[in-house]
Amino acid sequence: MNSLTTITSLLNALAELDEPDPEEGITPWRERIDRIDRIVLGLLNERSRSANAIGHLKQQMGMPIYVPEREQQVLDGVLKENSGPLEDRAVRRLFERIIDETRSLERRKYQHRTEEDDPESDRTTP
Repeated sequence: MNSLTTITSLLNALAELDEPDPEEGITPWRERIDRIDRIVLGLLNERSRSANAIGHLKQQMGMPIYVPEREQQVLDGVLKENSGPLEDRAVRRLFERIIDETRSLERRKYQHRTEEDDPESDRTTP
């Protein structure tokens, strides 16, 4: 079973469940969150696989890993779709982190890390 099929199965199983009754206590809510976390993890890994494919194409085409315009397009797109309850600034921070980790993975896999590729490359270095 491929990862998207697994994610779809997990989503379908979650969709079939009713929201836990508050009188049932914390455990059913935690189980629901655990299911959602597995879905989120699967989606993040699928996103990383897709980004790796792009990284490979960028390498073949001699393109830099860091393209600030594309990063801004991604951020604008998710912020436009955000209906809460997460605030826009929280969504921005989450996606900036996802993008940063994805870029780091691309760089490690497909290109030597240089300041020319990403003038902010040291922003996550302690």
